Amino acid sequence: MPGSSDAITDLRAALGNFLDRDREDGVLHVEWGGPGSVSALADLDMPELHLDLMPGVLTPAQQAALTGLGYVPEGEGWRHPGGWRVVLPDEGSGWRGRQKALGALLHADDEAARQYCEVFRRSGRDAADAALQDQAAAHNARAVGWTPARFVAELLTPLDWPWMFAGGLALDLHLGHLTRPHDDLDVIVPRDRQPELRALLSREGWRTDAAVGGMYRAWTAPLDPPAFQVHARSPELPDSLLLDLMLTDLSGGLWRYRRDPSIVLPLEQARRVTSGGLPYLAPEAALLFKAGRAGQPIRPKDRDDAARVLPTLDSAARAWLRHTVSN
Repeated sequence: MPGSSDAITDLRAALGNFLDRDREDGVLHVEWGGPGSVSALADLDMPELHLDLMPGVLTPAQQAALTGLGYVPEGEGWRHPGGWRVVLPDEGSGWRGRQKALGALLHADDEAARQYCEVFRRSGRDAADAALQDQAAAHNARAVGWTPARFVAELLTPLDWPWMFAGGLALDLHLGHLTRPHDDLDVIVPRDRQPELRALLSREGWRTDAAVGGMYRAWTAPLDPPAFQVHARSPELPDSLLLDLMLTDLSGGLWRYRRDPSIVLPLEQARRVTSGGLPYLAPEAALLFKAGRAGQPIRPKDRDDAARVLPTLDSAARAWLRHTVSN
């Protein structure tokens, strides 16, 4: 790809690196993607830089920085005369994860690349993405599978307390198979065990950042409510960007819903474990987080998750979720 390393370096320099900490804007993550990044499809479309940028929507200063690098607005992205474009993924849609899985399929499977090219030339990019989406998800399930989750479970084994996977991964663990790629891994950890967790991650060489007030700070001291989120990164973590550690009150044998601590479940009901030993948040509780918040629309990937999982809930779980959401 033309100027691949320089293009990423230039973006970080011009837009700022959010991982430098103590800043409210900058590049959170950037990687090459799109069908044009696959050598067999290089003449089909230009390669893309998928750019995760804080605060999430381009500020005027960031637009000016892109212009200064030679980028010009084009559709929903920014095109560079060097032959690539920048795209800012919608985090709530799951698009970036799907694109990464699709790219992995197209790199690995010549027949899939041929099919993609045929649909693209006939009906365009969106149609080609949709046509190969199920194949890409199946390839991701085979190639990646539960490897990241098992890696995390082994990492946290020394900690003898009830951590568990949450989010979309918890729902897939409930279903017993991966339904979509997961860019990061949501993990619930007891709020009152922060020192032990921080010490373990430090010993293992992980970088940990506390997400507070719209910026990163090194996680050096326990967080108090309402702060609840720690991002942990390691180059050893396979096929995932980070661990999204969510500090949760699990005291007294209860799981408490972080957004409304009056909503509780007995911990033995809220925490389930697969036959392979992977703990996860019960699906009715995981879906509660995906039901949206007042004044905010439900994210597309959360809507899709709910559509897959709701029919699998037993009557008691469905009734609890219905009652909790309605109140």
